[in-house]
Amino acid sequence: MTERRSKRPKITRGEDDYMPGNITEIELHNFMTFSKLTCKPGSRLNLVIGPNGAGKSSLVCAIALGLGGEPQLLGRASSIGAFVKRGEESGYVKISLRGETKEDQLTIVRKIDTRNKSEWIFNGKAVPKKNVTDIIQRFNIQVNNLTQFLPQDRVCEFAKLTPVQLLEETEKAVGDPRLPVQHVDLISKSEEMKKSERTVKSGRETLDQLKEVNSQLERDVERLRQREHLLAQAESMKKKLPWLKYDAKKAEFLEAKGQEKDAKMKLDEAAENLNELMEPIEEKKQEKAERDAKCKKLNGLLGEKANKRMKLLDQDSRLVYCQSFTKIMILIISFSSILFNFYFFSMI
Repeated sequence: MTERRSKRPKITRGEDDYMPGNITEIELHNFMTFSKLTCKPGSRLNLVIGPNGAGKSSLVCAIALGLGGEPQLLGRASSIGAFVKRGEESGYVKISLRGETKEDQLTIVRKIDTRNKSEWIFNGKAVPKKNVTDIIQRFNIQVNNLTQFLPQDRVCEFAKLTPVQLLEETEKAVGDPRLPVQHVDLISKSEEMKKSERTVKSGRETLDQLKEVNSQLERDVERLRQREHLLAQAESMKKKLPWLKYDAKKAEFLEAKGQEKDAKMKLDEAAENLNELMEPIEEKKQEKAERDAKCKKLNGLLGEKANKRMKLLDQDSRLVYCQSFTKIMILIISFSSILFNFYFFSMI
């Protein structure tokens, strides 16, 4: 059976039970409540306890400020001069760290004054703060990490950390500096993966839309091909139409020509029959003309006689008229004479 691998790297301690970077001694001078204090914590220091007023906060603040922290980190004062003991003008914090070996001791001194000035001394030599920060980072000391260093005044802030923030701070405190970088890289890759998934999803949706559009276009193309095919057929038929009309007219012409030939033959036959029938008709016409001439001559004679007779009748009519007129005039004159006599006697 294979041995289960440890999830955390094994902590290696020296013969003195100290690890590289452990605090071996803390010395305070005119710092907060202490005028002079020397403290030698054990190799496994991870908690500072004591009764109220014992100076726990002073010791914790000294550790934070002596290892490169700033006053804002502690949540007590905003300036470094506020940590000088009341009534004094300056003070210092001296912290000794175990090096890679038991004999290797590193000493960091931070001098402070009421003018808010700090001076850094490393192994007896004045150095810039950056040199001290580099040494502290080499031992993965993180006084600004609440999972590694938790001042009393920041407990509430620690309780408000989200699970993600706790994980990030814990990774920083574990000791492997690659963990936070790997975590950030994982977050970045996770975001990239989500972005890629969204891109893929969007691409699939776009692909589905394009497939639908392509399907529609294929149907449109097929309809366009059918239209072009029909247009080509129509154009071909349009070109054939005159020839079809010509063939139809030619067929009609040939049929009409045949009918004309048949009709001509029938006409010739009818003409022959007509000639045969016209001979007796012409004879009858000749006879009729002769009779008409005789009738005309007879009518002329009858007309002359009628005219003579009419003249005689006219003379008789005139004579009768004159006689009638004379009688009428006589009657009128007689009647007038009677009326005159009547009127004359009535006047008398």
